[in-house]
Amino acid sequence: MPAIKVSIETLAETIKKLNKKDLEVLSLLLSNEGKELLKRKKEIEDKSIKILSREEVFDV
Repeated sequence: MPAIKVSIETLAETIKKLNKKDLEVLSLLLSNEGKELLKRKKEIEDKSIKILSREEVFDV
């Protein structure tokens, strides 16, 4: 993967413009929970686990 150069100022300005939901996602991704989320995403993409539908979860 090629390196990407971004100044701290540009990064800070971009973060300032994020809405609340996007800030929460960024916070999760930068925390330990983010590692778990990325692992789950990879499992879903690899189809090594089965995703439950809304109906299956809530027995609708």
